[in-house]
Order: sequence, then C-alpha cells, then structure tokens
Amino acid sequence: MKDFWAEELQNQRKGKLKKLSIFIVCIILLCAIITLILVYLFNLNFRMWCDNNILIKEIKQDKTRNIDLDGDENIQIYAYDKYICIFRNKTLEIYNKVGTKIESIDLDINKAIFSSAGRYLAISEENGQKFYLISGKEKLFENEIEGNISQIYVNSSGYVSIVITNTGYKSIVGMYNKEGKEIFKTNLATSRVVDVSISNDSKYLAIAEIDLSGILIKSSIQIISLELAQKDPENAIINKYEASTDKLIVNIEYQEGNSILCMYNNSIEILQNQESKEIINFDDKNLTYMTIGLDNRMLILEEISTGEYSTETHVMITNPKTLKTKEYIIENVSKEIYTYQNKIAINFGKELYIMNTNGILLKKYVSETEINDVIITDSLVGVIYRDSIQIINL
Repeated sequence: MKDFWAEELQNQRKGKLKKLSIFIVCIILLCAIITLILVYLFNLNFRMWCDNNILIKEIKQDKTRNIDLDGDENIQIYAYDKYICIFRNKTLEIYNKVGTKIESIDLDINKAIFSSAGRYLAISEENGQKFYLISGKEKLFENEIEGNISQIYVNSSGYVSIVITNTGYKSIVGMYNKEGKEIFKTNLATSRVVDVSISNDSKYLAIAEIDLSGILIKSSIQIISLELAQKDPENAIINKYEASTDKLIVNIEYQEGNSILCMYNNSIEILQNQESKEIINFDDKNLTYMTIGLDNRMLILEEISTGEYSTETHVMITNPKTLKTKEYIIENVSKEIYTYQNKIAINFGKELYIMNTNGILLKKYVSETEINDVIITDSLVGVIYRDSIQIINL
C-alpha cells in the first residue's frame, strides 16, 4: 500500500515538473520571439540580413501574373485601390489583382489626368472640361466645367477639387462632393495654383499658390473652411501663410490632425496651429530625392559613395511631428521612386524594392529586363514593360 501511494505521489511530482518545464520552455520561446522581432525592427543590419537570407522576400518576374499589352498602342496605365486600369480609345478597362479584366467604363475624354485615394479614382481630361469620379468598378458621376482643367485631386472620402485655367482669372479652384455637387469655387486673380490638398475629414481645402504679379515671386498657402465656403464664401479663408521670398512652393499634403506638410525648393515645413516650422533644409545636404506624398511621413533618399565603384542608397522615412526616422540601406543607385499612402517602391533598373513607411521590406522584385515604369497602391504594384504589366500583390 505504501509503495502504491509513494509511486502515485512520485507520478504527480513528475507531472508537475513536466508542466513547469513546458511552461518555462514556452516563456523562453516567447521571449526569444519577441526579442527577435524587436531586433528585426530596430537593428537595420539584422533586418537586412533576415530579408535576404531567412524571410526570402525576393520574387522573380516569371513568378508574377501579368496583363498583356500591345507595345504599339497609345495607352495610359494607372492603379487605384486594388485595381489596375488601362485607358485607351476613350475606355477605362479595370483589371483585378490576378490580371483579369472585370469592367469597362466609357469616358468622353482623350488624354486623362488621374488622382486617387482609398477606393476613389478621379479622372479628368487634360486641359479639357470633363471630369469623373469612380469608386471601385462604378462611375459615381461625371461633370463638365467652363475653362480648362489643369489639376484634379480626390481625398479618401470622395471629395474632388479641380484647378481651372484659361478663364478671366489666373486660376479657379472648384470643390465637389462625391455626388458631383459643386460646393464652391474660389477665384485667384493674380496667383497661379501649384497644388491643392483636402483634409482627411473633408473640412478644409489647402491651396498652394505662387504670385507672379510683383517684382518678387511670393509663395503662399491659404486654408479654406468648406463649411464656411457654403454659408459665407467671403470669409471662408481661415488662414493664409506667406513664405519668405527665397522659398518656392512645390507641393502640399494634409496629414493627420489637419497639419499640412509643405515642400519648397529648398526645404520641407510643417504647418499646424497657424504656425510653420522647418523640418529639413536641403541647402546643406546632398539629397537625390524627397517627397511628402505619403500618409503622415516624408521620404528622403541620399546616395553615399562607399568606394571608387560602389554607392549606397540610404532610404530615410521620417515622421514629421516626432522627427523619428526609419532607415533602410540598399547597395545600388536608384533610378526612380514611387509612393502611395503607406507604400514605397524604388526602381534600381532590374530590381524593385517595395517597402512600407515603417522601413520594412515587403518584396524585392527581380526583373529580366530594364523596368520601364511602376504603378503602386497600398494593395498592389504593377511593373510596366513595353508588352506587359507584371502584378505584385502586397
């Protein structure tokens, strides 16, 4: 009897020790995984080594789906949401992520200019009168104006802004909701509009303009309340910031919290709370590329020589409010950069690096021939050749 209870007690102890051992091993594995993730995120060299040797993020051209093209055709190619579109012969052909044509929309325009955000695609005739808004595979509205459309912009809520020229004014900016109803128009008698941006909450419109009427060129940004523009148009401008005469405005982009990133010929500034603060000045830096065309980030590329025949491209992605920067280094010289919301694609000729705004490499695409052009959304990348579009799903 004693032997039975002693054996039972010993078995219970062994069971408890086994469970404890399993628990300790699980804790150690969990800590190791968390440590590896943190090191991957914050140690650039380790991240690059993992990308190349463990995670195997490389994808070759012959492993991707494609859309065939006739190299002699006069076409325009664009991407939005989860679709690739080909515009030819006044028809917008829409393809899905596997390269299948799923819809065609007739558009009475010849040469198109595009803008997209989220699921919305805005299209207008270049220097024409007609413009359209598309959501997914459906045409929401078409509209026509007097004058000539030089720019079109849409935000993620479907609000559309167009810049009109060749009227009695230097420029006219019009605003429309996603039903195609005109909200308001503003006339600029002496200034030329460089860029426009609509806030994410669709409450404000920012207009970047250059005044060429005086001896000195003046750059300024005016912010219009869309609510006031419908009730009291004369008092709709709630803020106007004038830059110093040595700055030439290039483009603007609304960020979260309704701050505005402003790119000039020599710097990037952030405009918030009616004050402008310089983030970076280009004059004392050897930069090859910079853009504010991302969600709440700015992108700067710097090429650094590492030897007589070798160069590194340093990709720096910066949060404009916190100034925290994520960096990625590629041992090559970049040829072209493409951005969309949270995604970045960098063309190195026969290689395309695709990453997110956290500096994490998503895909490395290896091409058999030189890459002609690239289209990008948050869902996919299209690599354009003379006779095909290769599709990379993200």
